[in-house]
Amino acid sequence: MTSPNKAKGDRFELELTRYLAEVHGRQVRRPHQEGYEDVGDIHLSPFVIQAKNYRSVTEALNVGLAGAAVQAVRAEEPYGVVAVKRRGKSAEHAYIAMTAATFRDLVRRLAVAEAP
Repeated sequence: MTSPNKAKGDRFELELTRYLAEVHGRQVRRPHQEGYEDVGDIHLSPFVIQAKNYRSVTEALNVGLAGAAVQAVRAEEPYGVVAVKRRGKSAEHAYIAMTAATFRDLVRRLAVAEAP
């Protein structure tokens, strides 16, 4: 039997996956867990997304960001981010957060990609 909290988290993952897939199609994946190492909830290369549906945004950020960094390494992607469900809002209104180090690396990558 699935716990109510797990079911709530699974619904958010599915809702977010469907929302992202409206634009990115099959590039958005929900990986199957292989072995005991978590590789994140949603993959949209170059991102690994840790989806959190917690009552406390602060707790979701703390737990999610710590997990996202580890999961990105395991999934061999450069950026781990957390998606935090907002109470009473759909996936399009979720917060996407990253550490300052991830943001710095992402901005550097964009600058190189856009350089003439």
